[in-house]
Amino acid sequence: MPEDFSEGNLVSHFAETARSMPNRLAIVPAQTKQFAPRTFAELYSDTSRCAEKLRNAGLQKGDKSLLFVKPGYDLIVLAFGMIHLGVIPIIIDPGMGIKSVLSCIRTTKPNFLVGIPLVCWLSNFFPRAFSSIDGRLKIRSSSFRKEIVTPSIAWTPPVQSSQSDLAAIVFTSGSTGKPKGVRYLHKTFNAQVYTLKKYFNMQVGEIDLATLPIFALFNPALGITTIIPEMNPRKPALANAEKLVQAIQKFGVTSAFASPVVGRKIQQWCTQHAITLPSMKRIFLAGAPSTPNLIEKLSKILCKGKVYLPYGATEALPVAQCMSEEIAINKKSIEGGAGSLLGSAISGVSVSIFPISRAPFSEDVQELKGGEVGEICVSGDIVSDGYYKMPGATMDARFKYDGRIFHRMGDLGYYDKFGQLRFLGRKAERIITENGPLETERCEPVVNALEGVRRSALIGIGSDHAKEPCIVIELEDEKLDKKILQNSIRQSILSVFPSLEIKRIFWERSIPVDSRHNAKIHRLKLTKKWNGIVSKYSKAGLIE
Repeated sequence: MPEDFSEGNLVSHFAETARSMPNRLAIVPAQTKQFAPRTFAELYSDTSRCAEKLRNAGLQKGDKSLLFVKPGYDLIVLAFGMIHLGVIPIIIDPGMGIKSVLSCIRTTKPNFLVGIPLVCWLSNFFPRAFSSIDGRLKIRSSSFRKEIVTPSIAWTPPVQSSQSDLAAIVFTSGSTGKPKGVRYLHKTFNAQVYTLKKYFNMQVGEIDLATLPIFALFNPALGITTIIPEMNPRKPALANAEKLVQAIQKFGVTSAFASPVVGRKIQQWCTQHAITLPSMKRIFLAGAPSTPNLIEKLSKILCKGKVYLPYGATEALPVAQCMSEEIAINKKSIEGGAGSLLGSAISGVSVSIFPISRAPFSEDVQELKGGEVGEICVSGDIVSDGYYKMPGATMDARFKYDGRIFHRMGDLGYYDKFGQLRFLGRKAERIITENGPLETERCEPVVNALEGVRRSALIGIGSDHAKEPCIVIELEDEKLDKKILQNSIRQSILSVFPSLEIKRIFWERSIPVDSRHNAKIHRLKLTKKWNGIVSKYSKAGLIE
C-alpha cells in the first residue's frame, strides 16, 4: 500500500490493515448487545463474505445499489462489501424527507436495493421511483450478522478498480436547495484518507468515536479502531451525553468527528460533572459553525487535546481547518462581525475567492483580492467528480481556472489581513438590505455571544428586492425575559453595524435544523414561515 494512497481503494487499504495487524480491534460497540467486537482480520473476513452474499443476490461490478441499513456494523460491512465487489453504493440520508428521498432515487435510477425490511416493503408503494430496481436484498440485522460471520460462506476476491472508477454516490443534505448526488471516485476517497493521515496526524492504533457514520468508513484504511456509540446518528440532538462521555472514558477514545450539537452535549455534561477527557487528542466539529464559547469550553475539557474546525462539504472535504487556539485569538473579531474563521487551506488544496454570481463561471472569471467578499471556490484531489446525472448542476458548480477545475462551494467568504480564510455564510441565505448585502455569519455570531441565546438566524422579510433584516431567536431557557434580551440584541447589532436597525425579532421554541447534523439552520424555511405570518397580519391591519 503506497504511503500517499495513490493506488488501490478503501477495501484494498483495509486489507493491508487486516494483514499487518490482524488481532487489533477494528470495530467495537459501546453497548455489548449491539454486536460482538471484531478485529481487523475478522471484519475483513466479514466484508469478503458480505461481498459473496451480495454476489449471490445478483449484484455485480458496475451495478448501482441503494443502501438503506442501520448505521454502525451493518453500514460499514455492506458499504465495504459493495466496494469489494465493484458495486456502487448510493447513500441517501432518509432524514431529508420522503419527497426528497424519492427524487434522489429517480435521479440515480439504481438497479438494486439493499435495505432493512421496512424500506423494501415501502418501495412497493412508490413504483415510479423504484421502477429501475431489478432486485432487492432484505437486511435483518441479527440474522445478517450471524450469516456473515459463519465460516462456511466462501470468500469473494476483491474486484480490481482504477482510480477513475466511480466508487459511490453520496447525496447532499439539501439544506439550501435540491439534494444532489455527488460522484465519488476511488481517487477522491484515497485523497481524503491521505489528508486525514498526513495533515491531521491520525495514526495507526488510535481509537475513534463514530458519531458521524460516514467517517467510520475511513478508519479501517487507517488502522484506527472504531467505537460505535449508543446513539442514533441520524438524530444527534437526541444523543445521551452521559453515554457518550462514558464511551470516551471506557475505551480511551483519542479522536472523534462530531456535529456541534454533539460537541455541545459532551461539553455541558463534562462541565456539570467536573470531568476532563485526557485521552482525547482531537475532536473535529463539523457540519455547521461552532461558537467561540463552545470551542473554548470544550478545549478545557480535552486538556491534552485540541478542537479542530475542518471546513468542507459533501462535494469537497476537508478544504481548510483551524484549531481552538486560533479561535481564541480571533474570538473578538468573530463576535464583532468579521465572520467565522476557517483558517488555512489544507496542503494540496487551492482555495480562491471569485465574484458572487448566479450564473455559471467561465474561464475568464477573475479571482478577487484579499479582503474582497466573494464565493469560496476550491480545487484539489479531495474535490469530487461533479454530480451524478445532473449536468446542469455540475456545469453551474464547476469551472476551469488557471488550468485547474474548481468547485463552487456555495459559500461566501474572504481572506482577512492575516491571510486567514473567513466564512460569511451560504450564498443562498445572504439578504440584500437597503444598506447593502448582509451575510448570516457577520450578524449571527454577534447575537449568539449574548447570554441566554442558544442560536439565532438572520432572515429577510418582504417581497421587494431589498429585504427587511430580522432576527429569529431560540432561547437557552424559555423563562428568560424577552424584552430585556431583545434590547440587548438590538444594541449589540448597532454597536457592530451602526446603520443596521433590527425592528423585528421573532422567537422560536426550536429553530429548524438539518437532519444530518442537527446544527445547520434552515433559514430559508424560517424566511418562508415568517414572511407568511407578517404578510397575513399586515393585510389584517394588525401590524405595520
